[in-house]
Amino acid sequence: MKTYIVTGATGGIGEATTLQLAKEGHTVLALGRNAEKGTVLEQEGQGNIHFFQVDLAKPPEIQQFFDDTATDFPTIDGIFNNAGTFGKPVAPERVTDAQQEVFQVNYHAPEQIIQLAVKRLSKGASIVNNSAIVGHVKFPAMLLPYASSKSALITLTKTYAARFHGKYRFNAICPGPVDTALSHSLYGGKDKFDLAMKHHLRGNAAQPAEIAEVVCFLLSDKASYINGQSLVVDGGYTLT
Repeated sequence: MKTYIVTGATGGIGEATTLQLAKEGHTVLALGRNAEKGTVLEQEGQGNIHFFQVDLAKPPEIQQFFDDTATDFPTIDGIFNNAGTFGKPVAPERVTDAQQEVFQVNYHAPEQIIQLAVKRLSKGASIVNNSAIVGHVKFPAMLLPYASSKSALITLTKTYAARFHGKYRFNAICPGPVDTALSHSLYGGKDKFDLAMKHHLRGNAAQPAEIAEVVCFLLSDKASYINGQSLVVDGGYTLT
């Protein structure tokens, strides 16, 4: 069995992936901000999930996590950089320094995690970055920092894949709309989200577990020949 790091592990795609990996018998180091949800997650993991309260907006907390886990978990077999934030919608010509946290969480945190993890990665380790669909399609102008940071994550993914020549694998997933609390907030509530999803090609958004299956595959040795790719997982959303 392997040891994985998952960020944004207490909700949505991150939670579903964490639970799926634990179900498969792997050890998961689950990062999130909500300690109460983290405790519940550990209980559901039946000993395979270890929660760490880490705010990715604060680089010292990321460093502390790696320091604290170096002895008990010296080898990392894979990472799912999942956590993300939309930030406050604002017109692109009015973006200010207040939007820097979006880039910190969505881009710089995964970058730091990879940098700190490299010395502990096992041969053939797999890193999956959640870039979202915005790396491939036009996105609402009011969310420019979000779209830009997620697009940058694709470049980071491909750069690292080339850098390590297959010693470690780096791939990005680009999910379309997923039925999560974060998505609901973007649309102004679950009712509005569900209404909008009626225009989806298949009539509804993905469930987090559907995306988790793809992530777990990419993390596994079954995907050993997939490297440096950005995989769109959207149920045909971009076709419309």
